[in-house]
Amino acid sequence: MKKNKNHLAYIMALTGLLFASGCKTLLPSEVESSSGPWKSYEQTEKVFKKIVPNKTTVSDLRELGIDFKKTPNLKTLTYLDVMERFKLDSTIFNNIKLPPGMAEALNQHEKCKAYELTLEQTNKKRVGSFWKDMLSFEQITHSTGWSFEAIIVMVDDTVVYVLYSGSPHINKRKSNKQ
Repeated sequence: MKKNKNHLAYIMALTGLLFASGCKTLLPSEVESSSGPWKSYEQTEKVFKKIVPNKTTVSDLRELGIDFKKTPNLKTLTYLDVMERFKLDSTIFNNIKLPPGMAEALNQHEKCKAYELTLEQTNKKRVGSFWKDMLSFEQITHSTGWSFEAIIVMVDDTVVYVLYSGSPHINKRKSNKQ
């Protein structure tokens, strides 16, 4: 009987040691991706810098990898959606001067189309103490990655306006304590 108790204590100690040494690998992680044909912010930005208003056409965009029928995470907008995005339906901005090409595009109503592209690559990893995390005392999440948003405004088959922004390096830490 004493031998069984020692054997059980040995197994429990070994199990405890394994959990203590490898617990960080047991914390959850998550990868969130809404990417297109480009794998980084820099690569995406380089493509969008090649778009020239009043010169770039639909076929030029296809050569750059932007195909309105195939590129993932590309949303089609009407001229009304564009007005909403730029807050042009607000009385506050009645006297604002629009960027070149925008006023002409918006006045052509049905000929005006816009495309909004949203790309994101985010890796979320929980860090810290396994036991604090699992017992919900403290959960720490470290997020890294990049995000890119763009809008392309077109009249017929020609780009009249392009605007993009984003975060080339996301590095966030979120702590949730109970």
